Amino acid sequence: MKKFVLWMALISVMVGGVYLYSISTQDASSNTRSTTPPLDRTPTEELPNIKNEDHLKRLIKERMKEQENFIVYDATEEAASADTSNKDSAMSDTSTSETNVQVQGIDEGDIVKTDGECVYFARDDNIVIASTSGSDSKVVSTIKEKAFYPQELYLHQNYLISIGYSESTIREQHTTKESDATDRLYPTMYAMQTTVYIYDISNTTNPKQIREFTMEGSLTASRKSDGYLYLVANHYPPISLLPEKEDVEIRPFVKDTAVSTAGEPIDYEEMFYFPESNDNNFMLLSSIDLNNIDKEASVETYLGASNQLYMSKNNVYTAVNRYHTEDPKKGMADTMIANSADTEIIQFKIDKEKITFHASTIVNGTLINQFAMDERGDTFRVATTKNSGWQNDVPSTNNVYTFDLQLHPLGKIEGLAEGERIYSVRFMEDVAYMVTFRQMDPLFVIDLKDAKNPKVLGELKIPGFSNYLHPLDDNHVIGFGQHTELRNVEWSTEPIVSPAGFKLSLFDVSDPANPKEKFTEILGEGSSYSEINYNHKALYKHPDENLFGFPAYLFETKPVQHGDDFYEEEILVFEGAFLYDISPETGFTLKDSITHQKQSTIDYGWDTHIHRMVSVGDMLYTLSYDEMKVYDLAKEQVLETVDLND
Repeated sequence: MKKFVLWMALISVMVGGVYLYSISTQDASSNTRSTTPPLDRTPTEELPNIKNEDHLKRLIKERMKEQENFIVYDATEEAASADTSNKDSAMSDTSTSETNVQVQGIDEGDIVKTDGECVYFARDDNIVIASTSGSDSKVVSTIKEKAFYPQELYLHQNYLISIGYSESTIREQHTTKESDATDRLYPTMYAMQTTVYIYDISNTTNPKQIREFTMEGSLTASRKSDGYLYLVANHYPPISLLPEKEDVEIRPFVKDTAVSTAGEPIDYEEMFYFPESNDNNFMLLSSIDLNNIDKEASVETYLGASNQLYMSKNNVYTAVNRYHTEDPKKGMADTMIANSADTEIIQFKIDKEKITFHASTIVNGTLINQFAMDERGDTFRVATTKNSGWQNDVPSTNNVYTFDLQLHPLGKIEGLAEGERIYSVRFMEDVAYMVTFRQMDPLFVIDLKDAKNPKVLGELKIPGFSNYLHPLDDNHVIGFGQHTELRNVEWSTEPIVSPAGFKLSLFDVSDPANPKEKFTEILGEGSSYSEINYNHKALYKHPDENLFGFPAYLFETKPVQHGDDFYEEEILVFEGAFLYDISPETGFTLKDSITHQKQSTIDYGWDTHIHRMVSVGDMLYTLSYDEMKVYDLAKEQVLETVDLND
């Protein structure tokens, strides 16, 4: 499990987070559709309800005919942004650091949370709770559930909320003699189950599980806002058992111990479908009232899909790639190879625990990650890359679209940075910062004050690219990404782009028409990288100062000759975390580096990799799977090492 996660993370850095898979079952992708794009669905229209079992199976069988044994998995992040009153950070005014999110007041799940008294750390199949008592810190308890792997944590009052994947099927209590064998086989063949465990942690030495909520499906994303937990998941029904097994239950199952200890299928009156879609998987939108812990969870189910998620104060947006062709005789695989994808954006209204469909629209191109969507005031904004089909010579282009909150189009900019693709986006109040890349890194500054007439104010071209943009203040943006070099090679008439270290950039955008890269810092050589390249939650920000921290792998490169061949070998020289003071006046000032590696060896040890950093007062806590180090920010030294396996 650990090695698989690390391997996937490394691949996502190298190839931009997009994978292609070929599978042998009839399951369809949550990201793919083969129909012609529909007209935008307006708020006045209601989605049709799935009436009964016969209706559902008929829809599934019709959609099976449109699917091929081919899926695309887009390993990008979910989405979140803010309304007009929000800033682009969820840092509080207290002395305790928080998870780096986009929307103030809308929390995102992460593997580490702290309440100022303890650190809660999700590791593989358990959760470690350690006190944050400076040099007296210690492990106070460990939570482990059978066949459960926690992926995200939240804190709410005296509750610890753990979200992860469960291997214990909730269908076992709903089997009959006829369907017993089928239902017991089902989880092995298809099902990923998303489980929420809620613990009472008023006594952290003895946390008590008080609630379980499980829904069939893999988690797309979660959010917490105003005391409500929101989850979106994709569920693949056992469609390959149709039509041979007509008695198989293809509705998703849900188990909520607030009302029952048994798993039950979703009621038909809570199931809807998108008539223009050919998706044959289910999207489940669930919410739990954390202030009323005994209240039944709200679950709505759509025969559709979700890929990325963005949540504002009042709306949830899901995005899914859509493929279309004018030739209905072409199969899905041919369609995807020959054509580029567009994106359907579906908007749901939030009213406490209630989530209801509101509107949908189509935009040209696809989204890089959660930062490509944003809502401010009465405007929704989105940035896309329109790639050419694999069999076309049309260069890629990049676009920005604006909509009102009914998803009616307002304005657009299309055709930016021909031949390049978006590597990062950051929407702020009336401005968007967008980084594209092929050989050089253009940073675009886009004026969105007039949503009907967005325009490019300035452009800056520099080597390398930024995967993540973080606002430092109103006039400065930090870029975290990759430094690159152009190298001439014998086998190409054009120079190739080679990675040349992990790069920090400080952009001065005080003059939007003339953005400048004011300061840079390059760490390591070659493929040196940080988890920030693909996960913004890995960034630590001190709640009161411009002190930032991040984990990193640094390499040195050396030329190697093997016969007539020359190549570069990369040698790992550092694995740990860095602390930087970042200011508009002095740029990047290294405060310290911290490692959990043993001095005698430096390797890819998963157990020693620093995953997160949190601070309480003057104490900084760095966490790897095996250890938590206590670092005094004032004295700039490690005070204690806590063995997390005790």
